[in-house]
Amino acid sequence: MRINNTFCGDEPTWANACVGNNGNPSYVEYSKGFSQAANVLIDLVLNNHGIDYPVDDLIYPVCFNMRHSIELRLKGAVEELIKLSQIQKRTLQFDLSGSHDIGNIWKFFKEESEKLDIRYVDINTRLESTILDVAEIDSTGQTFRYPVDTESQKHLTDVSTINFLRLKQRFNELEKNLDSLHFLNTYLLEEYNLYSFTTKMSRAKLFNLANDLPNKSTWREESFGGIKVDLKNKYSLSSNDLKKSINLILNHYEMAPMIGEIISLKSLGFEELCLLLDEWIKINPEIKTRHLNEHKFVSISFSNIEEMAKVFEKSQQRRVAKDEVWEELSPMITPKVLAGFKALFYFANYKKFSEYYEILYENELKDASFYFDSDKETFKKSFFHLYDKANLVDNFIISLLFLNHQEIAEKLITRYGLDNAFSWFEEARSRELFMLPDICGYNKIYQTF
Repeated sequence: MRINNTFCGDEPTWANACVGNNGNPSYVEYSKGFSQAANVLIDLVLNNHGIDYPVDDLIYPVCFNMRHSIELRLKGAVEELIKLSQIQKRTLQFDLSGSHDIGNIWKFFKEESEKLDIRYVDINTRLESTILDVAEIDSTGQTFRYPVDTESQKHLTDVSTINFLRLKQRFNELEKNLDSLHFLNTYLLEEYNLYSFTTKMSRAKLFNLANDLPNKSTWREESFGGIKVDLKNKYSLSSNDLKKSINLILNHYEMAPMIGEIISLKSLGFEELCLLLDEWIKINPEIKTRHLNEHKFVSISFSNIEEMAKVFEKSQQRRVAKDEVWEELSPMITPKVLAGFKALFYFANYKKFSEYYEILYENELKDASFYFDSDKETFKKSFFHLYDKANLVDNFIISLLFLNHQEIAEKLITRYGLDNAFSWFEEARSRELFMLPDICGYNKIYQTF
């Protein structure tokens, strides 16, 4: 086998780029390299005023890299759109490897994306002007590669000058919008994978429908019949479509409260939470819900014998206390209760969609049921793995508020003197550490009907 001495690894190792099976590049990763190369060259020209890097020479590699980056980004967007269509059980086909015409790629993406979800309209509108400019000048990637076309006709005869500064401004704006498109694609793939949609209604439209519905307590009134007719017309739904949509809303932690319904927690209520937290507070009396990033750890000098002895004694006392806790709580810690505790705790780390709470509960219940039936000691360890969490109350309150169980959260705050819990929550909200259930949604993703 011939050894390639040009395209190979060498010293220094930091200069070795990972390619092929040594990496996992998608269209997006490929595009970033061409994009950055274009920007580096543009900046070289602008910063040097074209003295050492002539604008007439560098315009071709700059525009070629820009144009190829855009083609790759659009192909990546189409690839993501095809995945999204598969979740919706629709069929989309496009020859990604055989097509290089930016105009055709864009036309396909724009039309099909807006059929799949209307939330694409805004970003598509922002992208279209510049993409059409590129497609008009170099639709197939030949204009900036060669001085003449396949029929020996000179390129760019209709364009006399191209300004580098304007090029930079337009390309950088396009890049930001393409990043927004990639974010939207990624977000929608995650959202649709949770299957909170119908054939006619996306998750976003369901939020809008929930916002339009009156409180459920009024649904038996005669006027509700007229409201349903109006909603069917507004959303282009049949009676069956509307029924399916309303049923989904009624069983959704974020949407149901919008019509006056609160969905119960999984296998938990205020009493169960108090049974756990009463015991937890006993061996963690110094822990209260804190402001963000105020978890303080006391350093221990391992050379100080007296200090080490105190630490050891404290750990022994904690071990005894935990044995007493288990004796007190074990009769009520069933697999369902443990799964409920753990799902509520860990959901605080996944608080973008309430569906994750239900997924966590089902996964935790499988594990807890298995250990409860086959390995009681591991079941006990699983409980204390949760019980030893210093942020147990913090996470419970965050999850309760997200899942619209504010009444339980307020009772816990009052019971345990967690006076700063709501200010903590508001601070987290203002710093966008997590998304609250809201008709506008994350990054206004639910704003467009």
